[in-house]
Amino acid sequence: MSLQIGSTITHGLRRVANRNGLLLVVASVVLGAAWQVAFNSVMAASLPAEAAGQLAPVVDAPFPVLAAFAVVSFLVLPVVSVVAIRTFVAGETGSIPREFVTRRIGWVVVNLMVGGAVFGVLVTVGTVLFLIPGIIVYVALLFMAVFVAVEDENFVAAMADSWRLTRGNWIRLFVLLAIVIVPFTVAVTALSIGLTIAVGPASAAATLVTVAISMAFSIVILGVIAEAFERLREERDRRGELGESGATDPGSAPTA
Repeated sequence: MSLQIGSTITHGLRRVANRNGLLLVVASVVLGAAWQVAFNSVMAASLPAEAAGQLAPVVDAPFPVLAAFAVVSFLVLPVVSVVAIRTFVAGETGSIPREFVTRRIGWVVVNLMVGGAVFGVLVTVGTVLFLIPGIIVYVALLFMAVFVAVEDENFVAAMADSWRLTRGNWIRLFVLLAIVIVPFTVAVTALSIGLTIAVGPASAAATLVTVAISMAFSIVILGVIAEAFERLREERDRRGELGESGATDPGSAPTA
């Protein structure tokens, strides 16, 4: 199964368009909105009244409670991503296996967070030095999170495996991501600007709508990435089997 861009996107969306995908989208939206409210509330409590008035939505609660909730929701969000990756790669549609939620989840989340920070630095450095290296790093390490979540690898091994798996497909992966991400980014930016003009910059509704759409899209893009990962992994395994067959087949030996 080769990395055909159109069918990869179509089948990636199908990995999300089911009961499990809907549950993960809802979980991501609810947690994302909760974190945004908690974060805004913490910032509003820490800033002068003038600046705090520009933040919405906020809730009135004791500062330690708000700070604790912001931290907890921030740490739970990666768990949803891990569960989504495991679910989509496995092709589970009817129910989410308990193992996907519990298996080495603390270790996986820590590696995702540290690896994500390293990934961000590498992409930033590559972009600052010259745009193309930044793009290559982004595409080449695209499956780092998948290897961490699915194979339970540490982030260093996951980066190396992602680099090997994506080699020879960087352009296709870049086009795939551009087709999916660019229209979404343009649409969300236009929506955000429109809501800001319509209801004002400090509108709770505008913030929550933007957060909800962004969080839902984050799950959808994981479905597409899972599909691309599976296709490239199957292609790699098929090439490996063909190579082993050629090496062991007596008929393939050169004649004198």
